[in-house]
Amino acid sequence: MEEERRYLIGLNLIPEISPRRMGILLSRFPSPRAIWEASVEDLAALPGFSEAAPRIVAQRNEGAIDRELQRAEELKARIVTLLDPEYPPLLREIDDPPPVLYMKGEGEIDSQKALAIVGTRRASGYGKAVAHKLAAELARFGLPVVSGLALGIDTAAHHGALDGGGTTVAVLGAGLGHIYPAENKGLAQRIEKEGGLILSEFPVSTPPARWTFPQRNRIISGLVRGVVVVEAPERSGALITARLALEQGREVFAVPGQVTSSASRGTNRLIQDGARLVMDVEDILSEFADLATLIHPPPAQGAAQESHLSPTEQRVYDLIGLEPTHIDDIIAKGKISPTEAAHILLTLQLKNLIQEVEGRRYIRRP
Repeated sequence: MEEERRYLIGLNLIPEISPRRMGILLSRFPSPRAIWEASVEDLAALPGFSEAAPRIVAQRNEGAIDRELQRAEELKARIVTLLDPEYPPLLREIDDPPPVLYMKGEGEIDSQKALAIVGTRRASGYGKAVAHKLAAELARFGLPVVSGLALGIDTAAHHGALDGGGTTVAVLGAGLGHIYPAENKGLAQRIEKEGGLILSEFPVSTPPARWTFPQRNRIISGLVRGVVVVEAPERSGALITARLALEQGREVFAVPGQVTSSASRGTNRLIQDGARLVMDVEDILSEFADLATLIHPPPAQGAAQESHLSPTEQRVYDLIGLEPTHIDDIIAKGKISPTEAAHILLTLQLKNLIQEVEGRRYIRRP
């Protein structure tokens, strides 16, 4: 068994062997070792392998396997293959499942409970707040949150899951030796430290490339029961993930956004096309009979602080939601003076209940 795992890891190092080609090889040969030892003629006889066969044979290298195993060990990464019983069962069911998974962190993947939250890198304050809130609430129900470690919505989802006391899985579009983007190296470290998981199908030294991210998206959707798209323009990697989720038989959810916002065109279109509209976490859990039993009002972050608000502070807080509210609207609707409004808004910020965004506008902290 260990020898077969070794050869499967070695085959995964050969660029010409894509996940689709790997599936063909595993269906035609009795074992990874048999593939490793196959002749050029035997490989070339397979459909789509005539040109690739000589390159595959030329790149088979026992030393490369040893070096890859050493690199993984240095990174304290474990390797799970299709041959292993701990391979995520839902992921095993998709077309062209990754033959090898590299994992960093002590966490495990409970794919029967996991849900993905994805969206645009150029997220608005509203989008990031919603992603954080949904992820935190899912985490409080004990549900893992999967995303792609990208900036924007992905980052908010990972932080939300951890802030909610739960776990999260980050699926990379590069090898574990290339945490991308560099701005999220700290987030990756936090995920590992707090019981989450960093995961990649690519050999350790694989750098990020244009083709690696669309390929990894099938893993994000393949690991989970459903995919929540929070904010996405019409041409977005998050929409690729949503399409793959549908093809894999997963549920697809979308958070509505302003019709004038380009960042919400993709999500609004998903809703038009039949995706489940999401306003809160109950809209997600109610789609799954086994998860619907978890639904109950989760303890709201900051609830203890809110109970100590004065009537006027509470009135101002109630006027502020996840979409930015200008101070002039707060003054008018709250029927308070500008001086009183400024004082109360500062108090609510110090209590970590709201935050100021651009142009003297305020939103609730998730």
